[in-house]
Amino acid sequence: MSRREWRKALKKMRRKRVRQKLARERDLQLEQLEALKMTDPNYVAYLRETEQLEQQAQQRLEERSRYENALWMDRERECQLAFEKRRRLIEDEQREENAKREKIRQEFEEQEKKIMAAKLERERLLKEFRKKLQERERMWAEFLAGIDDHVATLCEMNQTRPGGNPCVFFGKVGACRYGIRCSSNHQTPGLSELIMMANFFAHPALDDQQHKEYGNDASLEFDEKELNRFYNEFFFDIIDEFESFGPIRGIFVCRNYEPHLRGNVFIEYGDMRSAAKAYQRMNGRFYASKQLKVEFRSPITWTSAVCGKWGHIS
Repeated sequence: MSRREWRKALKKMRRKRVRQKLARERDLQLEQLEALKMTDPNYVAYLRETEQLEQQAQQRLEERSRYENALWMDRERECQLAFEKRRRLIEDEQREENAKREKIRQEFEEQEKKIMAAKLERERLLKEFRKKLQERERMWAEFLAGIDDHVATLCEMNQTRPGGNPCVFFGKVGACRYGIRCSSNHQTPGLSELIMMANFFAHPALDDQQHKEYGNDASLEFDEKELNRFYNEFFFDIIDEFESFGPIRGIFVCRNYEPHLRGNVFIEYGDMRSAAKAYQRMNGRFYASKQLKVEFRSPITWTSAVCGKWGHIS
C-alpha cells in the first residue's frame, strides 16, 4: 500500500471513530434525558395515558375488524344460501325439463310404435285384401267360365256396419239418402241377379232443383210426352247392349226427384251368371259422358218399393 492510500484509510478510520463517539454521547444524553423525564410524574402520567389511548385504539381497531369480519361472514352466508337456493332451483328446473323431454321422447316413441304398428297393420290388411281380391277374381273367372263351386262365397253379403240394424230404406229400394254416413247397416250381395246403376237415366224433367230465375218452374218446359219419348230412346239404346249378356226379366227406372234415387236403373237378369257378365263388362264404362258404377242388389219387391204417387212400375 502506498503512503497516500495509507493516509486516506487512516483518515477514514478517524472519521468513523469520531462518528461512533458522537453517537455514544448522543445515546447517553438521550438515556439521561429519558431517565430525567421518568422522574417527572407528569411525564409518567402522559406515557401511561398515551399507552392507554394506544390500547383503546387497538381495541377499537380489533372490534372494527371483528365487526367487518362478522358482516362479511353474514354476507357470505347469505350469498351461500342464495347460491344454494338458486342451485336447487336450477336443478329442479333441469329435472323438470329432463322429465318433460323424457315424456316427450316416450310419447314420440309410443307414437312412432303406433304409426309403425298401424303401417304394418295396413300393409297386412292390404296384403290380405289383395289376396282376397285375387282369390275373388279367380273364383269370379271360374264362375263366368261355368264353374259353380264358389257361388256361395261370391254371394256373401257385404255390410257397411256389421252387427247394426238393417237400413229399412236401403232394403226397400236399394238406396239410402245418407249413403255410407247412414247409422244403419247396408247389406249388398257380392253376386245377384239384380244390378243397379245409380243416376243412369238423366233428364231435365227429373231435376227438382230451385232455379234462381224461374223458381220451381224450370222443369215445366218438358211435358210428359217429352219425358216418355226420351225414356224410350234411352231404353232402346241400352236394351241391346244389356241383353247381349243374357235374358232380362225386367228393367226398372226410378222417377223419384231425390238425388239418391233420381234416375237409378235396375236390371234384373234371369240368372246370376248373366248379371255377373253385365257387371264385369259395364262397370266403369262411359255412357253420355258419365262413368257407370254397377252394383249388385238383393231382390226387391217392386210393388212395395214404388211410392203411392206412381202406382205402377215402368
